[in-house]
Amino acid sequence: MSATAKTRARGSVPVYKRRRRRLYAAAVVVVAAVAGVSAWAATSGGSGSPLPDFTITTSQGTVANSDSIIESNPALAGTIPARLHWVPFDAGVTAVAEMRSGTIQSISGVGNPPATEAIGDGTGIVVVLAQSFDDDSLLVPASITSSAQLAGKSVGVLVGSSEDYELRGWLALEHLTGSVKIVGMGSEQAVAAAYLAHAVDAAYVYGGYAAAVEAKGAHPLTNAEQIAKLGVPGINVVAVSENLVKNNPALVQKYVCAEVQATRLFTGSQGARYLAQSAKVQGAAGNQIVAATKAYPFIPLSQQLYWLGSAKGDLSAPIVKAYTQTGQFLVGQGRLPAVPSAATVAAHVDPTFVKNALSGAC
Repeated sequence: MSATAKTRARGSVPVYKRRRRRLYAAAVVVVAAVAGVSAWAATSGGSGSPLPDFTITTSQGTVANSDSIIESNPALAGTIPARLHWVPFDAGVTAVAEMRSGTIQSISGVGNPPATEAIGDGTGIVVVLAQSFDDDSLLVPASITSSAQLAGKSVGVLVGSSEDYELRGWLALEHLTGSVKIVGMGSEQAVAAAYLAHAVDAAYVYGGYAAAVEAKGAHPLTNAEQIAKLGVPGINVVAVSENLVKNNPALVQKYVCAEVQATRLFTGSQGARYLAQSAKVQGAAGNQIVAATKAYPFIPLSQQLYWLGSAKGDLSAPIVKAYTQTGQFLVGQGRLPAVPSAATVAAHVDPTFVKNALSGAC
């Protein structure tokens, strides 16, 4: 081999290696391009514009719900075309105030009084899903076996709450208004403690507080789900910003589709797995969440259009009647100057999104 040939052999790269390097370089360019497209898609939804921020309040504790499942399931969360932000749910009144200010766009699990108060004072909320009833029971001593025996007795309840509204509504149905003393307290813990201390004769409480009262011999005379079926429903709902419904109905639809799918997941045959998966976002042990959530009175998907109505503006929808009744309760408490009309309430309830989701339009 000549000196020139030796020099070329040492200083140059064989043709097949040069080709391979070009292929590697091309592959790197392709990967970089794909990564760039993925990053663009993640922030724009493929439309060329950034995804909107979407802030959702959700409850924590031992009872999960559809939003807990979405938050703990990245694949499901990814079907919502927005940058999702999750804020712990503290109180319905506070959440409604934050929606009024534009800080949040959805409230998960808000009860009758905050939702009705929002409608009554002009806050732009739209109810899009009926999640659950309350889980409270009216617990009484063993000596009381009928509603008539409550006459002359006192009942403790969380003041100004859905439970307060439910209890008063039930007492009216039982013709006990005025003959039973309602003692409003600042927490359900205080209600349970008052019963155990014999400061009240009965207690309207839920969960662990109810268990503590029952452990001392009390038994349920009725409960929130039964009261709801009598025509005084306390319904925990998903409500979204009216501005969001007007400006981005496609986002609201995808969100409700995810809500429906999440409900199917945690109420289905593999529900325990999805509920346990939500433990981190719920801030509780998985086994507690599974047991507590399965026992909670969630509203089945098959009943959504019954409670919310068949279309927006349906004056016959039970939730419209419930919010009108709640308006009367709030006026009596001085929290609203006037009861919102059925037409006003119905304008803030839109079953269209859940109807589409249930029909497979996702």
